[in-house]
Amino acid sequence: MDYIKQSNNLNSYINCLKNYKGSSLILEDFLAFIIKKANEKSLEIVRSDSFLYIKNGHSPKAIFHINIEYNKEKEEFKISDNEKICFEGIGSSINLVGNLFVIYYLLANSKEDFDVLISSISIHDVDGRPRDELKKVLRSENVINLNLKQGETIANEFSALKLFLNQVRVKRFVPDYDYLSYRISLGGLSGGEAGHEIDKVKLNSIKLILSIIRKIKAVVDLDIISITGGSTYDYIPSEAYADFIIKSDYEGEIEKVFDLVKNEIIEKNLKYDPDMKIYLGKLDKIKLMPITNESFNHLASFVELIPNGTVFVNSLDDQLVSSSNLASVRSLKNYVNMILVVRSLSEESMKSMVDKTSLASQISSSILVEKYYIKKWSNPDSYLKDIFLKSYREIFDRDMRLINTQYSLYGSIMFSDLPVKIISLGVKYKKGDKVYTVSYEDLVNLISLLERALYNLN
Repeated sequence: MDYIKQSNNLNSYINCLKNYKGSSLILEDFLAFIIKKANEKSLEIVRSDSFLYIKNGHSPKAIFHINIEYNKEKEEFKISDNEKICFEGIGSSINLVGNLFVIYYLLANSKEDFDVLISSISIHDVDGRPRDELKKVLRSENVINLNLKQGETIANEFSALKLFLNQVRVKRFVPDYDYLSYRISLGGLSGGEAGHEIDKVKLNSIKLILSIIRKIKAVVDLDIISITGGSTYDYIPSEAYADFIIKSDYEGEIEKVFDLVKNEIIEKNLKYDPDMKIYLGKLDKIKLMPITNESFNHLASFVELIPNGTVFVNSLDDQLVSSSNLASVRSLKNYVNMILVVRSLSEESMKSMVDKTSLASQISSSILVEKYYIKKWSNPDSYLKDIFLKSYREIFDRDMRLINTQYSLYGSIMFSDLPVKIISLGVKYKKGDKVYTVSYEDLVNLISLLERALYNLN
């Protein structure tokens, strides 16, 4: 591995990117840079609504795949002034920046034939429309997902996923007392992508806001109006708020009790979420009437009874096997809707989580609907994995870490039922003081591995 030569090449390309788009960039700029290189090489580019496919060479040995979620295209990054760091940004999708630039480097330098697939899909595409279009253009059975958020690691098996909608029936009433309306807001939790960070100690804002409400409700009589939290299915929710009313006579008491509960919650979780913020504010008016205590108890019991976070870990290698994430909650007139996502590498563990969720739904008089199911991905043989393990040993004289992962969802969606083999790799990134960075060294290591693996592939 010629580290100095590759670093110099990287630096040269980064300067080209800077001259092309400036030092402040969004993900779309990196994609445009790749397309520019493909056009310079007169490569055929196939475009569809959900992906872009670049045909590089006559006999591609592999396909490099990256998925850019629609809501991340405008995330901002910048070229670093630090001589050891390539890119930095506040978004955790910094790994996409590194991986897109790796593709540019290989298009510019590699003598091997390979294709590039850059998709933009979500779980809503699980019905197969992207696959049907993709089947027409695929030119290799070897797919390399560049999406892991850890370096020097290869994933060879990807978990199954089920997404549920649980609708808690609620009854509302018109208060027969003078009341004041309030909102408790919770924010500043670390959150993160459920498929990547669910095994870490992460507070779920929906569960926590309900815990706060229950603590206050045990002292001050209040009636809940609505609970809102979370955004997308694949993220651990980091914000939530709850609206409620109290008797006007309790105005002084609610503020005292809130301060006590707030301080207790913040102190208890200071180690894990030091940036946590909890606020209490008055509302001028309410959009819905409050729900009955029975309805609130149903809502709280469902959240309390469902599995959440890490559910099962393999005791032999400490790898995560199954997890569950309460992703979002929205309050309507007659229902409180909740999205729950469960993932598992084990059929037995998946069944156990689904059974517990179904029981929780029954106890809480709810309606549980399975909205999406993505099957577990396992390769038909170990050929592609073995090539990368061999290539890594040849370069670094040590073994590469092999994992099965909760991540790589979009690869499973894109290639489901297609005759391909998939492994996932990624570029390592580091998190500083609210800033994510990718270094020259880590990019060079990934480039070297990919070049050697392409050479070793038949």
